[in-house]
Amino acid sequence: MSGKMRRTTERIRKLGMSDRVMSHFQIGWRLFKARAGVFVVSMILLFLSGIVVALLVLYRSGFAIGLIILLAWLLLCSGMIVGLRVMALKSVDDRVPRVDDSFGSLALGPAYLLALTFYCAAVSLGFALLIVPGIYLAIRYCLFAQIITDKSAGPLAALRDAAGLARGHYAQLGALFLIAFLLNAAGAAILGLGLVISFPVSLLAIAGFYRSLQPATA
Repeated sequence: MSGKMRRTTERIRKLGMSDRVMSHFQIGWRLFKARAGVFVVSMILLFLSGIVVALLVLYRSGFAIGLIILLAWLLLCSGMIVGLRVMALKSVDDRVPRVDDSFGSLALGPAYLLALTFYCAAVSLGFALLIVPGIYLAIRYCLFAQIITDKSAGPLAALRDAAGLARGHYAQLGALFLIAFLLNAAGAAILGLGLVISFPVSLLAIAGFYRSLQPATA
């Protein structure tokens, strides 16, 4: 973990965040180190897809073609992010993640993108009305991506199940995603290169927390 991200983690620890939440990031870091090559290569492939699309759009022959290319990339990127989440769940479940897992869930890309659109719209509306409803909605539905990844659920079903899973765990989920946001902000600040580490570690921590909630709801 880079010095900047480590300092961010220490600041968070001093804020009094739950030991249970912090333990998932510590486990996530250990899991990342054990499979660093697989996660780094997958992140590089994700970045490269964005560069290729940027070049294609730059040299597009028209607005419509550029829009189609952008939409295709959003679907590809969404599917690859689901693939990274699959890798995180495999690691947490003591299975072996592989680079080709990045492309193994492309069919779930549309569901993820649509659920993300609903999620962002609801949270934005909540923040526009009052700040507190936006925070509440952001936390209540924050596990939708895990449910799509784990259960191949549709967008609305994933959001509904995420709300049920979050019930009674709002404070810890808020802390979990705040830490993930701060770590990724620190990673992005290092010319974006730190995201190669911070994003997989965050996914691993979230996957571990998600798994820890399931026995209580079984």
